[in-house]
Amino acid sequence: MTDRTTPLRRTAVPWLYGLAVLLTVLSPVVFLGVWVAEGTMDGLGAALLAAVVDLVAAVIAAGVATVMVTRRGVRRVRSVVVGHPDGRAGRLAAHGSARWTLARDRFAALQREYAGVESDPREVAARPALVDVSVPATGRFVEALAVAQGLATPTEPADPHHREQFTAAVDRAVATWDEARRNAEALAPQPAPEPAPTLAPGASPAGQPGADRDEYAAVADAVRQAAARGMRDLRDRMRA
Repeated sequence: MTDRTTPLRRTAVPWLYGLAVLLTVLSPVVFLGVWVAEGTMDGLGAALLAAVVDLVAAVIAAGVATVMVTRRGVRRVRSVVVGHPDGRAGRLAAHGSARWTLARDRFAALQREYAGVESDPREVAARPALVDVSVPATGRFVEALAVAQGLATPTEPADPHHREQFTAAVDRAVATWDEARRNAEALAPQPAPEPAPTLAPGASPAGQPGADRDEYAAVADAVRQAAARGMRDLRDRMRA
């Protein structure tokens, strides 16, 4: 069943077959017409020649239509069996084109990521090895990036070998970038530990059992002192 959303492609095959039938039917008419026009027996040769030319034109039209039908059938068979109208070569070309498009997008994303790292002072300070080409891993990445840049083109190249080279170069650039990032993270300077707070002699750090006992003792002493003052005030009032 034909998909209604896909427009049907027009072909000249029916018209060519129709022309061949028409010329074949008209061949006797052409023969008689030329002979009658000549009006003599000498015109028989011209009439035969005209009829032959008419039949030859009909055969040519039918042959062209047959070739077109055969080629169209072969393309349909290839589409069903191989998955592409142009057969295995066409399928490989379509696969290579898709891989080139994907590699182009990956390379553009890699360039943006690397440019973002180079332009961010915090990233440079956190992972200085990632922008230092003297580091072996970073040097390999920069070299792979340059190779991929040299093979990059604004439009898809027609040469399949060029497409494959660019795709392989992008794969290597991405792999070396991941390696350079892991290496830079391993070589990144560790932040200095914060100094421990200085405690007074005999004091216990906050949150430890000793500190809790000292705080409890201070509260209890303050309560006893307040109770003693209250008792003295009460005795003074009673004596008065």
